[in-house]
Parts: sequence; structure tokens; C-alpha cells
Amino acid sequence: MQSLRQDLQYALRLLRKSPGFTITAILTLALGIGANTAIFSVAEAYFLRPLPGNNPAQLVTLITRTPQGASEDFSLPEYRDIEEGNDSFAGILAYSGHAGFLDARGDVRLIAVSVVSRNYFEVLGINAIHGRTFSSMSSASVEPSIVLSYAVWQGDFGGDPALVGKSVTLTNKSYTVTGIAPPSFRGLSRFVPADAWVPIDAWYSAEESDARGFRDFQLVGRLKGNTSAAQAGAQLNTIAGRLAQAYPATNAARTFGLVSEGQRLRTALAPTGLLLAVAGMVLLIACANIAGLLVARSEARRREIAIRLALGASRWRLLRQLLAESAILGVASTLAAVLIGWWLTGLQSAFLPPAPIRIGASLQMNGPVAAFTLLMALIAVLIFGLAPAIRASRADVLPALKSEGGSGVRSSGRSRIRNVFAVGEVALAVVLLSGAGLLLRSLLQTLATNLGFDTQKKLLLVDLVPGIAGLNESQTVQYFDRLALEVAALPGVEGVTFALRAPLSGSGGGRATAVSIPGAAFPQGQPTIDIKYNSVAPGYFRTLATTIVRGRAFLASDGPDASKVVIVNETMAQRFWPNGDAIGRTVQVSGTPFQIVGIAENVRINSVHESPEPYMYFPFSQKPGSEGTLIVTTAREPTALSGMVRSEIRSINPHVLLVDIMSMGQVMQEALWNDRMATELVAGLGLLGIFLGAIGLYGVVSYLVNGRMREIGVRMALGAQRGDILRIVVGQGLKLAIVGAAIGLAIALAAGRLMASFLYGVSPRDPAALAAACVVVFAVALAASYVPAKRALKVDPLMALKYE
Repeated sequence: MQSLRQDLQYALRLLRKSPGFTITAILTLALGIGANTAIFSVAEAYFLRPLPGNNPAQLVTLITRTPQGASEDFSLPEYRDIEEGNDSFAGILAYSGHAGFLDARGDVRLIAVSVVSRNYFEVLGINAIHGRTFSSMSSASVEPSIVLSYAVWQGDFGGDPALVGKSVTLTNKSYTVTGIAPPSFRGLSRFVPADAWVPIDAWYSAEESDARGFRDFQLVGRLKGNTSAAQAGAQLNTIAGRLAQAYPATNAARTFGLVSEGQRLRTALAPTGLLLAVAGMVLLIACANIAGLLVARSEARRREIAIRLALGASRWRLLRQLLAESAILGVASTLAAVLIGWWLTGLQSAFLPPAPIRIGASLQMNGPVAAFTLLMALIAVLIFGLAPAIRASRADVLPALKSEGGSGVRSSGRSRIRNVFAVGEVALAVVLLSGAGLLLRSLLQTLATNLGFDTQKKLLLVDLVPGIAGLNESQTVQYFDRLALEVAALPGVEGVTFALRAPLSGSGGGRATAVSIPGAAFPQGQPTIDIKYNSVAPGYFRTLATTIVRGRAFLASDGPDASKVVIVNETMAQRFWPNGDAIGRTVQVSGTPFQIVGIAENVRINSVHESPEPYMYFPFSQKPGSEGTLIVTTAREPTALSGMVRSEIRSINPHVLLVDIMSMGQVMQEALWNDRMATELVAGLGLLGIFLGAIGLYGVVSYLVNGRMREIGVRMALGAQRGDILRIVVGQGLKLAIVGAAIGLAIALAAGRLMASFLYGVSPRDPAALAAACVVVFAVALAASYVPAKRALKVDPLMALKYE
């Protein structure tokens, strides 16, 4: 212990004597570890963190499978059947995400509401910090109840402890606050934290609760202690088979299953691994950089090390001393990395897309993140400290004692080590920049994709909820008709229409309805299939520049009392009427026949990358809702009309809630957020990597120049020109860059398949992206080599000849 303390004290003294080296090493490593800490905290929050509650290993997510694919959507009757027909679960909860309008002391705002079964908190094992949850109530009370989140309780009601037992208004309905959730509990959604929890019987009508085709719920079960996931899954399939026989209209070809926490974590390894691989490359570059600095530092200390060996110091003693310096650098860098990581995670809100409700994961410097940070620091210390320390402790005593400090002949072995580190840095930088280039090309390809509507039009999209003002569906139609006329008269407005929702509105694809098609055979004998739809006003397709490829668009005459009509998209027409005779055909929607009058081109409804699926459009007046989006075409910047549009909304009915108002440009920014964030993240890490790589390459070339100062002086004395010296020095750096780029390209090509699922319309071997990465690396290598080359040109030949 005494000798270890001496090693640490001596290491501290040496590091204090070289503040430039110490600060550079600490900052370099802190950037590498800090970036990894921030990335891991994101991965931990979005992918790795278990479901909230006691003993999360017992929790499983239930899924349903149909010929159309797997989903997590269940109806309440199915939930009740599963609950009553199994003995594998200690409890099963149901929940559904919604938005509601909370009146907090006169300030009405949109919040995220989780509509849940009454055993929700009981199954999860979550208790209220004030009041109680729903678990103690077996049936609906006289007044509906609500549990508020800690954030809402603090932010909207000032943490008033007397709030429990009082009433609050949510979407024009009074609820009694029964309890306050713990601060750490955000519900079961990782990205959209719940602001309030409401029992199912207080939110849904009896008709919706009993409808087998109304699948609006997700189920989470807690396994009994002696039951395996496989046993529970087998029992779920038995229940599904029984329901398919009893209710073929809604449950034919529908099976049930589950996803355990272990399965979910295995699925999460792919995105987590990719994120950490990208960040890990930056850390490797930082480690290679510091290792190169330590090799140069050990070269300057060759004589000191040789003297200590000559006086009897063991190589293990020297190795421990050198590793003590690396350990101190590691500890200091880790502390700085924690601050950097904490600062980076705090920037989450700046990178999130605009949203009317609170979004974002709960990024924490918790136990797993702290353990990961320490592990990265330990690995980094071993990577950058071990090889230089072993190399330095093997110094040849006699040659080192004969040399004059650092001015002697440079070790070719040490030169090779520094070259290897520099080549590795360049290779990793090429991989990072290639990934950034591929994502950028993918983003550009996405921007050039035909989404089925004109993304460049000057449109203002206004989301409204007339239902909050007590308007029924027919009154909602009248309200939008009147509002459209008033807004159309405003200066600068070229046209107005409306719909239930606009494309890319983040609505999960919109509503779906059960459809039967005469003569069409659905997979495995299903009598109906669910197809998503939108309800739109006349002028909708013209306003968005969506082409009606056959038939006609909706007319003003397609009113509520007119014949029921529908427009289908190209995918639906091709799938069910492959002979091209969809026009004039009839589809049954909830028992009502609708005649197809038009075929619209495919539109990206919810995501810019989604595959086309069957989709329908109804006249708004024939299938209205309690909400809608006003779509305004303008002759100038759309947001400049926001004030006038708001005034018209207030003048017609001040109680109608305006949820959001955005331009088409803002909608596209939100829709492309994932693509932009991925590109910017990898590009940022790539730039950090190439910056660190440039420092490392500069250090190597500077080291080579210092070792060849006498040779350069002799060459200049013998008539070498400035260009000759530049070619020698810069050539050294470019050789390393070429080797590193070749290795990096090979790695990028091999790893390209891992990125394929993240790319759109671009091959993972795209030559333009790979070539651009190499060009950037060569440009940086040229700049990093030119600075030492200029210093070499200042060598005085006479001084060099004196040393010879």
C-alpha cells in the first residue's frame, strides 16, 4: 500500500510538471467517455430500462398476431376473456394512450392521459405518494376518479396537498383526484410520459367497452411465481383458439402471445449495439490519441527509465508506476466525462421535435449509467495505458544511457507503435464519416421522395377540437363549414379545406374501421379487415396536390343525406380489384354500403418511410368526428396568418380548443426528425472523431519531424528545395492516411449491412458517401501534416551540420 501511494504521488508530480500533456489527455478522454455516457443513457432509457414496477422480470407484454402482422392491440372483451380464462398470471392490466384537456385553475392545456384498468397500479406494484390509486375500488364511483402525475401536481397545481379529494375538469368532464403518482413513475410509454391516469369505465362508453372490434388497448401481465413465459404463451393461444370459434367475425385467424422482458431486451440489443458502436469508435480514437502521446512521453523519458532499471528497479515496478499515471488520467477524465455526459443528456429537449404535450425519455445518471461509465473508463485506461507502459518498461538500458535525453536516435519500435495508433484513428474516422455520409444521402433521398402531396405548398394546419365545446358530430361539420368560409375571406388566403387529420400528423395512421368487401377473400377466412381512413372536405385533394388517378374527388353535393361514397388509394384498389375495376364497387363499412367514386394516389399517412397500405377517404359530412384540422392555403408565409386565424376561431366559438397551429414546413421538420437526428448524431461523432484523429496524426508527423531534424538540415545543406522537404514530411502523413483510409473503407463495407435498415433509397455501399469520407480524411491529413512540414522548412542547415 505504501509503494502504491508513492507511485500515485510520483505520478501526480510528473503530470503537474507537464500541464499541456495532462490537460490535453484529460479533455480528449473525457470527450470520448462523455459521448459514450450520453449515448448509453439514451439507449438505457429507450431500450434497456425494464418496465416500471416491482419485480419487472415477472412482467410480460401481450401481443396479438393476424395474417397482417403482429401488434399489441386488444379489445376490452378480449382482455376480460384472457383475464377470466387463464391461471398463469397473477394479474393483467389494460391501458390506452389518449390526449385530454386539463383545466388547471382556468388554464386549459393538452395533457397525455393513460386510460387504464382499475388494477393497473396493483399489477405494477406502484403506490400513490398522496391519497390512493384505483386498486381499492371495485367499481366506478359516483364521480369519475383520476390519479395525477407528480409533474402535473407540482407544475399545474403547485403541489397542493389538499388537491386529493377535490375535483378537476378533464375534457369537459369532472374527475375526483384520488391520488398522486410517485415522481419517478411516468407510465408505460417510454417516450410520452403520462400526465394522468383515468379508469376505463370513466372514459369509454358502454358501447365501446363491449365492442370486440374496438381494439384500443395494450395489455401487460404479471406471471405467477411458478409459471414460465412459455407456459403462459401456450395458454394464451388456447384462449385465442376458443375465441376464434366463438366470435369468427372478429377473432378469426387471430392468435395471442407474449413478449417477456428477456425477449424485449434481446430485441433491443440491435439498436443499442449500433448506437454504442458508433460512440465507441470515438472513444477508441481518443484512446489511440492518448496512447500516442504516452509513447512520445516515454521516448522523452527513455534515459530516466534506463537509469531506474540500471539502479535495480524491476520492470513490474516500472510498469506499475507508468500505469499509475494512466489511472490518474482515467479518474480525472471520468469525473470530467460525467459532467459532459450530464450536460449532453440535459440537451434532450433542444433536440426533440415540437409537440403540444410533454415528450422525451427520462434520461438519468442512474446505477446502470454510472456502472457503464466506470467500465468505459477502465477499458480506456487499459487500452491507452497498457501498451505504452509495457513498451516503455522494456527499454534497452545501454543505448538509452548513451543517448542524450530525448535527442538521441528515435526507436523504430516506438515509431511503429505511434504509426499504428495514427492509422487506427484514421480508419475509425473513415468509418464514422462513411456512416454520416450514408445517413445524409438517405435523408436527401427521403426529401426527394414523392409523399403523395406537395410538401412545398404554403399551408397552415390548425388542429381544433369542437367537441370540447360540447358540439356533437353534426354541429362539428357546421362549425368547420362556417369557419372555412370566414377564414377564406381573410387577406392572403387562397383556399381553405378541412379533414379529420392532415398527412404526417403523428396520429398513428389515423382511425381504422372494420371493412367487408363483397367477393374479396381475406386471409384465413377473416370476414372483415381493419382499414385506416380519413374524413375530408371538398377541395382536400386539390389543396394538398394529391392526384385522383381515376374517378372523381368529393363534391359539395356529397352531403350527409346523399348516397354514401368513398375514395380508396391505389394500394387498396390494386389489392382487392386487381383488374382495375374498383370504381363503382361497394364496400361495407360497419354494415353501411359505400360506393367507390375515386382512386387517389398513395399518400404517406404517418411516416415518410412507411410502406403503402390500403387506405380510404370519406366525405367529412358523411363520417365526421369531434375534432378536425383546418387546412389553409396562403400566398405568403403561413405562420403570418396565425393571429388572424386564431381571432376567427375565437369569434365563432371561444370554447373550441385550438390544439396546435403549424405550417407545412414545420410538419415536415417534425416528420423528418428521426432522420435528421440520426444524421446529426453520427455526423457530430464523426467530426469529433476526425478532429481527434487530426490531433493524433499531427502528433505523429511532428514526432517524425523532430526525429529527422538533422537529416532535413543536411538535405537542405546539400541543395534540397522547399518542395522536396514538403513532399517528404507531408508524404509521411498521407501514407498513414492512405493506409488508415483503406482499413476504414474495408470496415465500413463490412459493417454496411448493419446500417441497411436505417437507410432509405441508398445502398450501404454507396460510392459517393464512401468517397466523400475519404476526401475529408485526406484533406484533414494534409492539413495536419502541413503544419509540422512548415516547421521543418525553418531548420537551419548550418546548425544541423554542426551536430554532424
